[in-house]
Amino acid sequence: MDIDWTEPKITDWISSIGTLLGIPTVIYGIFRLFVKNKDQEKKLNALESLAQSQALQIQELARQTSEYQYHSELMRESNEIFKDQVNIQNQVFLHNRVTDKQIIELQKKERRLSIKPHFVSAGMFSNVDKFDIHLKNKGKTAKNLRLEQIGEELARIRKLDSTKEYDQNQKLEFSGRSDSTRTELNSKQVPFNIIIHFEDIDGNRYEQRLTRQQHKIDISEPKLIENQSSESGEDQSSER
Repeated sequence: MDIDWTEPKITDWISSIGTLLGIPTVIYGIFRLFVKNKDQEKKLNALESLAQSQALQIQELARQTSEYQYHSELMRESNEIFKDQVNIQNQVFLHNRVTDKQIIELQKKERRLSIKPHFVSAGMFSNVDKFDIHLKNKGKTAKNLRLEQIGEELARIRKLDSTKEYDQNQKLEFSGRSDSTRTELNSKQVPFNIIIHFEDIDGNRYEQRLTRQQHKIDISEPKLIENQSSESGEDQSSER
């Protein structure tokens, strides 16, 4: 093998020097890109942390709102009973025209209020795979609970144990997940609309509506459901 002993040309030296001088620039560019990516990662982490913080604040606000609604509803019903008591006393004092039916109706209201269950929001925890709903019974014992989904069923909700009773301050917890066959939204995003059916210890039936939009949970006041079966039976007998 022949070896070329000719000296390098000046242009070769210049080219080599230029290459060497370019190496720090490349390294510096890579470093700048690395720093930029790190900055982007920090910004993304900060945004994610901010979003999580806002979600927690929304949940806490929903919980406080639910508590406020509970106390407001309790005060409203207590005021209604007090008003009925005053009316009855006025009729006794002025006209002595109080009927047994009025007294019995007032006693029923007082009894229902004293044993009425009332669920409030106690938080929601979710990720892309599932969500967990936490409610708290601020009222009295609730029994025969069941969940009914209404509207577009984009989530699958796990059924409750209908034999379980929930006493005062006891938590009701259930979970669910997004139905991938019906929506592309994951379990952290999917909305739902649920009616919670339950009874008090006397068998009076109630329902509360639970809705979720994005990170916010709303729950309505308990609504007393009248005995529709007996009413429909009376209507059918009268039609005959």
